[in-house]
Amino acid sequence: MRLLWIALIWLFSSGSTFCQYGFFLSGYVYDAHTGEVLPGASVFDKYSQKGTSTNSYGFYSLYISDPGNAILSFSFVGYQDTIINIGNTPGKNLHVRLQPGLAIGEVLVEASRQTIVDRAETGAIRLPVREVKKLPNLFGEVDIIQAFQRTPGVQSGGEGKSDLYVRGGSPDQNLILLDDVPLYYVSHFGGFLSVFNIDAISDAQLIKGSAPARYGGRLSSVLDIRMKDGNMQHFSGQGMVGVISSKLLLEGPLKKNSSSYMVSARRNTLPMFKIISGDDLNYNFYDLNAKINLIASEKDRIFLSFYSGTDAVGYKQKSTTTYMNQQSSWGNTMGALRWNRTYSNRLFGNSTLAITRYHYVDFFENRNQLDTNRRNLKSRILTGVNDLFLKSDLTYSLLPYYDLRFGFKTIRHTFFPNQQEFQLTETGNPTVNEFYKSDIPAWDHSIYLENNLDYGRLQINAGMRYTYFSVLGTKYNSLDPRVIFNFQFDKDLSLKYSFSQNKQYIHLLTHSGAGKPANYWMPSTDIVDPSNALQQSLGLAKTFMNGALELSLDTYLKSMNNLIAFKPGTSLAGHMASWESLVEKNGKGNNYGAELFLQKTTGRSTGWVGLTWARAFREFDELNNGKPFPFVYDRPLDVNIVWNFEWTEKVIISFAWNYGSGHPVTLYSERYTIDDQEVFVFDNVNSFRMRDYHRLDFAVNFPAKTSWGERNFTISIYNLYNRRNPYYYYYERKSSITWVDSPDGTGGRWKAVEGDLELYQRSLFGFFPSFGYSFKF
Repeated sequence: MRLLWIALIWLFSSGSTFCQYGFFLSGYVYDAHTGEVLPGASVFDKYSQKGTSTNSYGFYSLYISDPGNAILSFSFVGYQDTIINIGNTPGKNLHVRLQPGLAIGEVLVEASRQTIVDRAETGAIRLPVREVKKLPNLFGEVDIIQAFQRTPGVQSGGEGKSDLYVRGGSPDQNLILLDDVPLYYVSHFGGFLSVFNIDAISDAQLIKGSAPARYGGRLSSVLDIRMKDGNMQHFSGQGMVGVISSKLLLEGPLKKNSSSYMVSARRNTLPMFKIISGDDLNYNFYDLNAKINLIASEKDRIFLSFYSGTDAVGYKQKSTTTYMNQQSSWGNTMGALRWNRTYSNRLFGNSTLAITRYHYVDFFENRNQLDTNRRNLKSRILTGVNDLFLKSDLTYSLLPYYDLRFGFKTIRHTFFPNQQEFQLTETGNPTVNEFYKSDIPAWDHSIYLENNLDYGRLQINAGMRYTYFSVLGTKYNSLDPRVIFNFQFDKDLSLKYSFSQNKQYIHLLTHSGAGKPANYWMPSTDIVDPSNALQQSLGLAKTFMNGALELSLDTYLKSMNNLIAFKPGTSLAGHMASWESLVEKNGKGNNYGAELFLQKTTGRSTGWVGLTWARAFREFDELNNGKPFPFVYDRPLDVNIVWNFEWTEKVIISFAWNYGSGHPVTLYSERYTIDDQEVFVFDNVNSFRMRDYHRLDFAVNFPAKTSWGERNFTISIYNLYNRRNPYYYYYERKSSITWVDSPDGTGGRWKAVEGDLELYQRSLFGFFPSFGYSFKF
């Protein structure tokens, strides 16, 4: 203990000594053309060889140890570096505007920016939006979540799906944030598109490893997506017309250099289901993004964000005597008011008041008329969750090499798993009206503290998060430690280690019928405990070519407890009030693996290579005889290669290749007949595997400048060599027609003979070309 006190006294006294000669410089980094902030931009002092990155709001704070010699380099992927001599800059505030665009040709990157070697983070991936837009795509539209699926440790839920399965976790274990606000459902069009319109996105980061203490509530990952703030310099717009959807974004200043707006809308272009099926089935989706950005003063900024997205499917049938109307819709709505304040060069704060809502609605109407008798039946079922929350975060630069980050968050959940309305009207009978409401309120309070140390070759992010969750008289609390170490052997190589503990207090029950998803979010109860996870990670980070190439190797071990799974043969229909009896509880998860990621983000040739070796197992007392079995998305080997090449200013080509081991499935191992009845014997859960998956996608973009702005034609080919990958397996008997002679030999007849039961593969997409046209003005 005495040694600890001596170390702390030395740490703070040395910091005070440093502060006597230098000062903290702070400010914002902007896009010079639009006036939008640049989150994640690098700020590096060439003299002291110290640097930092802008936060999610484009703000930075950096200690300048020798103002007379300090030379700062400001850089961001896709922008020209800006060099500033601090000795020629008065004051302690410095706002910098970076010019977008680089000349064609390979760019030599100076060793004057923060790289993966310098940061205390593990398993964190940031994909530049500009590069993602060049990737091959399905149906003519690039999707940010499908881009992350091409990185190590991340899988989709199937062919073309926009789910995220991260390091053996399930989709409900991902904390997906849009401008700091959680979204509960992130898919359109049956999962083939995500709800994120890439034109409205400024930044996207996925954290697979140990997330800092500021994040909580989920077990597997954090996907942090930021909407564009809006152009503060001039009015502009962009849009796209594609096979499956079309979109338009408009932005501009409300008052130049002090306030801006952004509004973006997207919806399906054609009624694809009606065209394919030829019947009266309608499927539509839309989403709307909007944002207002106001610089209220030199120290205060206010943001108002809004998102709404809905999928709707409906079927109508009409005759002279009957009318039937069945409609279902599901989606998210969120709104957030955020206030940024720069209290000083060392203290930055952000406060958020927000609401987010997920809903699933099923409506049915049936009308019958026979002579003068009329009968009208209406029913409506609603499920979902509403969240109202308040959070505040503060970052304080206590010493030149030591930052504190702390804050709180309080959430009022309202779960409504099964609200029902029923109305029956009949001629000659009184109207029947019934209503059932099942609101479940819950409170989720949390506080956190992060310590960020950057001293010499050592960077540490160590924190703690405390959570208190209460629902219907049941109370849970937890104290979750997080720590990330980064030790630099030299400027190009570092060793990383992380440890984290996470709790998840809400559970997802998924039921799919008739192609329509129904997600039921339920809180932990006195019967179903919160899930928890422990994860450790050890890895290396290396840069080449002065930081132009970044290589990371991560190994991880993740254990999960108190997982749930549906009991075989159970159904949610009519059992929502007793859903705890439908699930197996106290499940365990055991996941481990190694991930290699090589990324290049500068020059005319960009892209990445990802290699994953991993295993994911589940264990329940009443499933598989209590023995561990492979998780449904256990994939031992996964390889991704993504390459963008700017051939000329008018031609950009892109390739993306993916290989993955087949997903595990449960098939029978024996079959025999007793009393003319077939009996099937199943050994173990998920003991067989589908065929291995591989696919090559290709795209070519033809950008060009016009008199009114820019336009781009895109030709994208999904599954270039037409690989028939398995989507699912099924059993079927195929009959044949055979001639059977009569017993007396005088004739015969044709007879249908049922064949043997055989296993077949269903494939979804073969060679599939798409076309898109986008524009900017």
